Amino acid sequence: MKISLDNVLNKVKKFISFKKINPHKHWRNLLYIFFVIIIILVLFSFYILYKIKNQEIFQIKPKPTDSTLLINEKLLEKVTESFNQKLIKEKEARDGVKIYKDPSIN
Repeated sequence: MKISLDNVLNKVKKFISFKKINPHKHWRNLLYIFFVIIIILVLFSFYILYKIKNQEIFQIKPKPTDSTLLINEKLLEKVTESFNQKLIKEKEARDGVKIYKDPSIN
């Protein structure tokens, strides 16, 4: 019984001594923790880079597209016909003015 009581008392003393502030020890522990975190992040980034390079993750899968027409063909024909008529009128204006018959002479 005495041995177990001594063990319990030693554990309590260790716990109480842990509460004492030791800035050097705490800063060193923080440094170790952040160093481990940085190492883990670097390894994870290399792992992600490897997966991306082998095209195992973050792939863009092409979607099948239907062969639907986005242009209304009748409207397109109207527009091209309109431009052709304007082109003909422009050529006539450039070539010269048409001479019209005087209707009073008939």
